Amino acid sequence: MPKIYIDIRDDIDPEDAIRRVAHVIEEGRVSKYNTMYCFLTTWKDGIAVSTREYRKNDCFVVWKHKKSSPTD
Repeated sequence: MPKIYIDIRDDIDPEDAIRRVAHVIEEGRVSKYNTMYCFLTTWKDGIAVSTREYRKNDCFVVWKHKKSSPTD
């Protein structure tokens, strides 16, 4: 039976993280020849969902994406 792993970082609210992962899943498998979910999805509020290969299961990481600025 397939499993989904969600790694929530940076004190992000779990309910919010699950909603964002659900959005990525709804978009379908669009990366790596349509075998993986989108590698990186970002929102305007700085939250990002990235995927990684984890055995035969889907793994999502929800984290705060730091945008680089010209002064960095």
